Amino acid sequence: MKDSSTERSGTARGARVSGLSYLRAAACVAIITLHTVNAAEILYRDRLSLAQLTASMAVVYVMMWAVPCFVMVSGALLLDPAREVTLEKIFRKYLLRVVGALLLFGLIYRGFDLLMNREPFSLLSLLKGLANVFTGQSWAHLWYLYLLVGLYLLLPFYRMVAKESSERLLRYLLLVYVVFLSLLPLTRMANVESAFYIHVSTIYPFYLFAGYAVSSGALRLSRPAAAGAALGGTVLIVLAAILRFRLPAERLDEILASYSSMFVILQSVGMFSLLCSGDETAARRPSSAFGRLLLFIDENSFGVYLIHMIWIRLLLRYLEINPYEIGLWLFPVLILGNLAVSCLVTWALRRIPGMKRIL
Repeated sequence: MKDSSTERSGTARGARVSGLSYLRAAACVAIITLHTVNAAEILYRDRLSLAQLTASMAVVYVMMWAVPCFVMVSGALLLDPAREVTLEKIFRKYLLRVVGALLLFGLIYRGFDLLMNREPFSLLSLLKGLANVFTGQSWAHLWYLYLLVGLYLLLPFYRMVAKESSERLLRYLLLVYVVFLSLLPLTRMANVESAFYIHVSTIYPFYLFAGYAVSSGALRLSRPAAAGAALGGTVLIVLAAILRFRLPAERLDEILASYSSMFVILQSVGMFSLLCSGDETAARRPSSAFGRLLLFIDENSFGVYLIHMIWIRLLLRYLEINPYEIGLWLFPVLILGNLAVSCLVTWALRRIPGMKRIL
């Protein structure tokens, strides 16, 4: 999803930002592909052959590079020491956008479910969508927004890895730990589980710093090495997926269904390096209609992430469209159609006063 902090400065930096934009556009397609195939597989699993199940899950696992690359883009932009990132900016711009999206789309998803399930519609039933956001019981793909909340809250300290913390920032770190590790867990006493968390022992800060390391040149991969990592990771994922369902070997889920998988790390870092190495030739400003299209997708990528699941749920679940029965050609049609409609809807919504701050 497009990072709200994107700014262009200088030719080389502009080239890199174009590369980041192209990567985000490609990641948008990957996310829609992952969710479309995964939703279809979940809904119609009992009708699938072993070959169909294996192929479907291989596609899902291969597309998992998208989220790490989104986080790496954020690292390349937000950890840049030349960029001014204050606490005020984090709260007023980055966090306000993410929390606003969580609340708004929590209500939208709840309203959609009420409508499609023909449940009684009332203000109280609608507001349950806000409770679902807090407890993590809204639509599953919102997990990425919870991830952003944690990354943004600790962003000042990620930017100060090799520096001493100021007293103010030290107090801020202590406050974050108290709120998230001490106060919020108290809601369990009322049998209410908070979905928010901070990233003390997850893989996501690795991707944040990896994105910055590649973009700054601290981590250099030649183009053959980057291509080898991306291709090698992809091949290993496909082979592991085949073994997982052919043997079967459920233990392989540990390296297939996790963003901490070494295979996903290889694939993601390799793909990121190919486009965003910091070399001016790695990404050029768009001079073609296709390049401008990619930038249009990037500009609307955050809204696409929020909206695309509505069409997937509508078509696959409620209208019971089964691509496995109709024909596999329907998958790319659904994916590209979803991308187009979600981009256009986001573009239109961003013209509404105030919506641009969220989408």
